[in-house]
Amino acid sequence: MTPPVSLRPYTHLINLVAQRSSLLLGGTSAGSQEYMRWVHSLERDFGVSIEVNTIMGPDNRPSAIGGTIRSGTMPADCQLAFTVDGDETRCAVRYC
Repeated sequence: MTPPVSLRPYTHLINLVAQRSSLLLGGTSAGSQEYMRWVHSLERDFGVSIEVNTIMGPDNRPSAIGGTIRSGTMPADCQLAFTVDGDETRCAVRYC
């Protein structure tokens, strides 16, 4: 069995993603292209792989941003899954 992943090094990264995603959802950010450039800069700076997707609400408008974060320091079958909906951020360690 692989040891549990320590979330401490990733807390700052998750907080950054949550803050920027909330701004994008609130319409106070430059837009999705700028957001993706910013995500790619996080990947380079933190040495991680981040996948993001927009979750549409019933009114066909973006209601949340979800995704995963993977790192070479995590076990190969492990990832952090997150969802940001503007009001709260949920994050969990997922073993695939």
